[in-house]
Amino acid sequence: MTLKFNEKNHPYVDLGAGYQICLQDDSCAHGPELEAKARQFINESPQSLTRGLEELRKLIAADPDLNVPIDNDWYLNVYLRAGFYDAHKALGILQANSKQKAKNPEYFAPIKALRHVYEEGVVWLLAERDVDGAPVIVVESGKRWNTSKVTVEEINSAVSALVGVLTQSEEAQLHGVKLLFDMDGLSMSHIMQFTPKSTAIMLNLIENCSSVRTVNTHTINAGMIYNMLYAIIKPLQSKRMREMMVIHGRNLSSLAKYINPKILPPRFGGTSKAPICQGRVFAELMMYYDEWLSKTLLPFGYTRKNSISS
Repeated sequence: MTLKFNEKNHPYVDLGAGYQICLQDDSCAHGPELEAKARQFINESPQSLTRGLEELRKLIAADPDLNVPIDNDWYLNVYLRAGFYDAHKALGILQANSKQKAKNPEYFAPIKALRHVYEEGVVWLLAERDVDGAPVIVVESGKRWNTSKVTVEEINSAVSALVGVLTQSEEAQLHGVKLLFDMDGLSMSHIMQFTPKSTAIMLNLIENCSSVRTVNTHTINAGMIYNMLYAIIKPLQSKRMREMMVIHGRNLSSLAKYINPKILPPRFGGTSKAPICQGRVFAELMMYYDEWLSKTLLPFGYTRKNSISS
């Protein structure tokens, strides 16, 4: 299991047995029919792109405290795709992301500050993408999470950084991402990390601030103790978030209704033969993008405190 580079000089983890994890791609591997359907779903067309860029630039210009690369088509199109080519929605995501970054910078740390999170195996990616093209991010919220080594803020920041890197994936931008929270081994020491503030920020990052659309979230192995955590989460959920969030118990058969079991490892009730990426190697893959993320996405946002008060 090693880090290699393909013919386009994109890094990837060679998992062996013909499986690999690559975080960037220039095209969709799931076929032209699914790609066309995805573009139609987010209202993408040459016309909507031209119109969306023009409208979004005007809206950004009307917010003088918002410092973003307004002439960078790729950057703006990331948010247009997340907003279904509605320039007002795209601006809303960009503004929400920027406000959160200014208020709570610890949730937008550079990858080099998060390396230990990936090495611990707390945040990782399934080797295979779902049948709808969406990559699946796994968050180990139970026994794999050592709270003395990794904080809840670092977990959320590690997810945000991974989503940021996935903006370089055409498939992720078109099909969105899915989040899978494994609560196996959840204990009181874990629940105590979730304050109303950190939980509210986590929900806001998923629903309103993500540069790649979140399709849905899944919580598995949620036993009785999870009810204590959900008591913190539930009052902070919007209607949309409740619709996005699917809670599964220990019977993982219901997960197969949302994520194809062929891409899920056996521990999640699936039949995939793909090896799970070692934390050390996945951290190496993420570290390759540290400088890119720090220069391309992290520096931009609001420049004045009065712009983030609301």
